[in-house]
Amino acid sequence: VSRNHHGFGLFVLVRLRIRLLHDSPAIHNDPALLKMGIFGSTMASPESVPQDLRARYEAAGQQHVFNLVDSGIATAVEADALVVQLSDIDLDYVAGSYKSAMAEAAAAAQAPDIQPPDDFTCLADASPSDIAAWEKLGLEAVGRGEVAACILAGGQGTRLGFDGPKGCYDIGLPSGKPLFQIFVERLRRLVTLAKEAGGPNPRMTFLVMTSPINHDETVAFFTNNNFFGMSKDDIMFFEQGTLPCMTTEGKILLESAGLVATAPDGNGGLYPALKKSGCLERLQSLGVKNLHVFSVDNPLCRPADPRFVGYCLSKNADCGNKCVWKASPEEKVGVVARKGGRSGVVEYSELDEARKNQRDSNGRLVFGAGNICNHFFSVDFLANVVIPNMSTMFHLAHKKIPFAGDDGKTTKPDSNNGIKLEAFVFDVFSMSSKMAILETRREEEFAPVKNAPGAATDSPDTARAMVNALCRGWAQQAGATIEGDDSSVLEVSPLVSYAGEGLSKRLKGQTISVPTHLE
Repeated sequence: VSRNHHGFGLFVLVRLRIRLLHDSPAIHNDPALLKMGIFGSTMASPESVPQDLRARYEAAGQQHVFNLVDSGIATAVEADALVVQLSDIDLDYVAGSYKSAMAEAAAAAQAPDIQPPDDFTCLADASPSDIAAWEKLGLEAVGRGEVAACILAGGQGTRLGFDGPKGCYDIGLPSGKPLFQIFVERLRRLVTLAKEAGGPNPRMTFLVMTSPINHDETVAFFTNNNFFGMSKDDIMFFEQGTLPCMTTEGKILLESAGLVATAPDGNGGLYPALKKSGCLERLQSLGVKNLHVFSVDNPLCRPADPRFVGYCLSKNADCGNKCVWKASPEEKVGVVARKGGRSGVVEYSELDEARKNQRDSNGRLVFGAGNICNHFFSVDFLANVVIPNMSTMFHLAHKKIPFAGDDGKTTKPDSNNGIKLEAFVFDVFSMSSKMAILETRREEEFAPVKNAPGAATDSPDTARAMVNALCRGWAQQAGATIEGDDSSVLEVSPLVSYAGEGLSKRLKGQTISVPTHLE
C-alpha cells in the first residue's frame, strides 16, 4: 500500500492488531482489553465492504477476495485492513500487467532472435576531443538544472552480513563513509563544477527509491546525517511499489483473512513509483529534462556523469546505457543486445554456449556489453512513452506464496502455487526510438558490492581495492608520490575531485603517506 494513501495509517494500525491477534490469543481473549476496545472480537459481515469497492472487484472478476469476510470467518478488524488495502489496488493495471506477463512468458518459450548491439561507442576508441565535447555538453546541462540523479536503493545488506539498507553500508574506506554519502558528495562536487563553469542554474535533484522494508530507516539515516550536506529540498524519497500475488489464472491471493499477498514489483517498479509518488511531475515542474538512474551497490559509479549525459545528448537519445565489457564468457552478467530487432538486455541464462563464447576478428566477445545498471533517460521518454505502457513490462515468477486457507489462517505451500509479477529497469529499452550505448572502463567505474567481506569477487574488499587503485592513479597523475604499503588505501574525497580533476595544484610534488583520506 502506498505511503501516500490517506488510509495508510489505518492500514498499519489494523494490520498490527491482526498480527497481535494471531500471535497472542491469550491477549485476544482478555476481557479487560476487550472492554477497552483495544481488540475487537466482532466478526465481519458482507456490510463490512463498501458497495462501490465490491462492485469494482466483481467487475474485474476478483470478487473472491471478499469470501472470508462474507462468510464471517474474518473479524471486523481484519475486514477493515482488507478494505483499506484493496482500495489502493489499481485493478486495471494489475489485469494488464498479468495479461502482458502471460504473453511474454509464451513468447519466451520460443527461441528468441538475439543479435549483438548494432551501434555503440567504446570509450577507449573515442578521441580526446569527443570526450571533452561530451563532458562540456553534460556539464552545461547540469548548469541549467536539467539533470537529476536517481539511486535504486530498495535492497538490504543481508548478503553483506549487514542489517540495514545497503546504502548505509561502509565498505571500509579510511573515511568510514557509507555508500549514500559517497554518492551525495559526488553530486555536490558536480554542482560545484557546473557553477565554476558558469552555469546559470547549477542544481542537482537527487531521487532515492527505497522499498517498504527500508523506507523509514533510509529517510532517518539521511535526516540524522543532515542529508550529507545536500539541501533536503533537493532530495526526493519514494518507495518502490508492490503488486498482488496471484494464481496462475490471475486471481488475487490473500495471505490471511485480512491481508492481500503482495510482493515487490522489481527494480522496474521505478517507473510506476515515479508516477504514483508525484516525483515525475515534480521533475517536470523543476525543468529537469534528463534522469540518470544507477544502482546503490557500486561505489565507483559517477552519478549524473556529465560525460555519459553529454554522450547521450549528442546522440539525441531518449534512452542510454553505460556498460563494461565482460571479463570472460563465464562472468554472470546480462549483456546489452537486440532481441527481436529491439534494444534490450539478455540475461546470462538466456545465452547459449555458442553466443557466450562467440568472438570477433579481434578476439573480443561479441556478446560482451555487460549491463551494470547505469542508465540515462529523457524525462519526456519516461512521461510520454514509458508511463503509458508500464503494464506491458512485467514478467512471471512462479513462487511458493503463503495463502489464506478456508479458515482464514496463513498456509505455507510445499510447492509453487502462484505467481509474482516483476519488472526490470532495463525492460523499457525496447520502447526506445534512439538508444545510446557507451562502453566505459571497468577499473574506473564498476566495483560492485554484492558478496560478503572475504569473498573473492564483488565484495567490499575488492571494491575498496579498486577505489584505492583509482585514487592512487589520480594522485600520481597529479604529480604526487605515495609512501606506504600498496594495500594501504588512499581515498580522495568526492568533494575534492569528482573524477580526478583539479588535483595537480594541491598534490604536485607532495608525498602522501597511506592509508589516508584526502579531504
